[in-house]
Amino acid sequence: MTRDKGEEDVICAIRTAKGNHSRSHMNQREIDVIKEEVLPNLSYETDEIGVIAPYNKQVDAVKSALEEDIDVATVHKFQGREKDAIIMTTVDDVITSFSDDPNLLNVAVSRAKSQFYLVVSGNEQPKDCNISNLIAYIEYNNGTVSTSKIHSIFDYLYEQYTDARIAYLKKHKKISEYDSENLTFALLEDILKENINMRHLNIICHLPLYMLIQDYSLLNEEESKYAANINTHIDFLIYNRVSKQPILTIETDGYTFHKSGTSQSERDIKKDRILELYGIPLVRLSTIGSNEKKIIGDKLSEVYYKA
Repeated sequence: MTRDKGEEDVICAIRTAKGNHSRSHMNQREIDVIKEEVLPNLSYETDEIGVIAPYNKQVDAVKSALEEDIDVATVHKFQGREKDAIIMTTVDDVITSFSDDPNLLNVAVSRAKSQFYLVVSGNEQPKDCNISNLIAYIEYNNGTVSTSKIHSIFDYLYEQYTDARIAYLKKHKKISEYDSENLTFALLEDILKENINMRHLNIICHLPLYMLIQDYSLLNEEESKYAANINTHIDFLIYNRVSKQPILTIETDGYTFHKSGTSQSERDIKKDRILELYGIPLVRLSTIGSNEKKIIGDKLSEVYYKA
């Protein structure tokens, strides 16, 4: 820190919800925290905000999620550059020697002219690591150390929530061998039950696409073949049980299986295009995402009242 004029929250730390959110040096949950909880609390121009990450993969992911004017780079590339506010995303679920390097932490903190935010995993960390010491320093100096309010229905998949997952799923019908889909179904049921105006909506699981799209006149040959395949299905369809009209489709995307560049991601693109051609709204839920209840609720309200 190069300036401290007695402002509130000069140096802060925010812990994510517990869980294994990091994937190959990328942590979407920490990006969500930066975007939804840290940035709204900063009053600086975007070109006076910097985000520092230990890994290039996280740098790329942060860049794609935030405004262009926000400077995002690794610690090494930030040397010699200062910003009014610096946000550091640590990425690792359990701090490693690489992300805990004292020289890198020192550079990150020293790049902040007025405010520094540390975004770190809520998992138990080694007590003797530098990041734990930095958090202790923040607490000792009356800085703010808080826990993120951002959660995901898929947090239940992590071992830290095993008992809670079992208890939650016991209240709902099992519709799949995959708990990610069972959790999605349970969430959809809860959303419909909580909204009295949507009690006449129902859910179909694993609906073959050919039962939803029967007129292939808008499709090319490849798309028609894909749509007619008995193995091509929609994970969840919310429909009006009175009119039988489709309202919203929902897909549950396991990160590893559906990530960009996989054969499944190519099929996903094809399915997305087909649904778009026929005006059927779609929401994709990544198992590394967050705030699914709000995402589905907002989309459902949008398309339902438009229908």
